[in-house]
Order: sequence, then C-alpha cells, then structure tokens
Amino acid sequence: MGFQDVLFQSLEERGWAVSDRIVPPSLAQALRNHAHQLWQQGVFKPASIGRQAGLVRDPDIRGDAICWIDDNNTPFPPCAEFLAWTDALRQELNRHFFLSLRGQEFHFARYEPGRGYARHMDQHGGTSARKVSLVLYLNEDWEPEDGGELCLYGPETGDGEPGRDAPAPSGGDRQPDPGPNAALEAKVLPESGRLALFLSDRVPHEVLPARRVRWSLTGWFRDDAPL
Repeated sequence: MGFQDVLFQSLEERGWAVSDRIVPPSLAQALRNHAHQLWQQGVFKPASIGRQAGLVRDPDIRGDAICWIDDNNTPFPPCAEFLAWTDALRQELNRHFFLSLRGQEFHFARYEPGRGYARHMDQHGGTSARKVSLVLYLNEDWEPEDGGELCLYGPETGDGEPGRDAPAPSGGDRQPDPGPNAALEAKVLPESGRLALFLSDRVPHEVLPARRVRWSLTGWFRDDAPL
C-alpha cells in the first residue's frame, strides 16, 4: 500500500490523517525558505477569527500572522509547485471519496513563541464549502520540548456522545472548550515536511503554544468555485 493509500485510509476511518513521506522534502524546504523571505518583506498580517463583517482579532484565541498564497506570490516556483501538487491531491481526493472539490485556498502561518489557536472547527457557521483541511509543517529541527502540537479531537454526535456522524456546528469558527466526550485522538508535532489532513466540518482541533517560532502552510479544499 502506497503512502497516499495509507493517508486516505486513515482519513476515511478516523476523519484525519498524518504523513511524513508524502510531501517531497525539497518542496518543504523551498516553501520554508520562501515563507521566511515573505516574513522579512513584511507581508504577513495578524490573523482574524470569524468571517466577513464578523471578523475580529483576538491573539488570545488565535495568535498567528498569515500570508495568503495569491497572485502576488504564485509565480514563485515553490508556491507554483505546491499548488500543482495540491491540485493533483484534490483530484485524487475527488476520485477516492467521490467528492466534488472544485477549489483550494492556502496561506503561510507564523506563530510567535507562546501563541496558539484555541479549539475550533475550520468550517464557518452558516457555510459548508470547506471540506478537507490541510496543514504542512515547515519547522527545521523541531523537538518534542518545543511544543506547538496540533491537537485533533474526536467529533461528537448531537446527543453529546462521540461519533462519526456529528453535524457541523452552527456558530463561528471557535467552539466551546472540549467536554468529557470530546476525546483527544492525536497530538501532532509540527516537524518539517509533516502533512496533516482532516475533515473541516468534523474534527475539532487546536494549536498548542510553542517555545519557538512555529511555521506552517495551511488551507482547505472546497466544493464551491475557486476563490
């Protein structure tokens, strides 16, 4: 069974998957270097929570700064290669899971030491476009004592019991703190080249504070028109 087959099997069975081998190391390194260059150019902006008119900034909830991959940086080879790679992955997700993913959106994320992202769902309330979330980590020589893990929680059913058929929440993108039924299923150390995939409307997750600057490339596969 190939790396992609294992990844998809885990995504199907658990709602999330992690791989250290599916992304070429040279691509992860090139993206890391490019993210550092963009940071030095001052193009990162503090991230917000919510959407549209409800956008707010609260670094105690979400503490990263982000830079979207858009027309300003897609001509750079690392971004163009990454988007070509994710486009191929999107087509494979469509074939394997009979999805209708039509677009994708990604941004670099940088967390200062001590900052994290409180437990939340990636699917905004009142929308359903985000289907599969992707995180690629870009941190060299990351050690367990550096912290900054991605915590993945099991979904809950409407009666508060764990289950795989839980409806997407209707509120904003931050959810209440995990209750006794929201079991912690995995803590993912953000090592360079490590890829995490999970269902955007099923898997609550959070980013724990780190002791070092923490880099990633994050985004979503969507079933609406490309943004």
